[in-house]
Amino acid sequence: MILALYIIGAVVFIISVVAGFSSGSLTGFIIYVGGGISSAIILFALARILENQENILYKLKYQEEVQRRPQRQEKVCSKCDYKYDGECNSCPHCGYRD
Repeated sequence: MILALYIIGAVVFIISVVAGFSSGSLTGFIIYVGGGISSAIILFALARILENQENILYKLKYQEEVQRRPQRQEKVCSKCDYKYDGECNSCPHCGYRD
């Protein structure tokens, strides 16, 4: 979809330039090219907006997956106040067992 918008925008611009040259007058050329440029800018901007939305949705999905993961519990050694992983049986810093 996004690539199609970029391609359509480029094609619209090229057609407007060709139509402007075919018109045979400077006024016609300016009108056709101006319309083509404005149409191409709108199509390119729409493609860019869709790219940003897809990027945001991807990041939100990743963030939700991270939040669903179980959080590891952290223990604090009562002897040396060292913080360590709750799955350990003893303090890796001083060796004290709770």
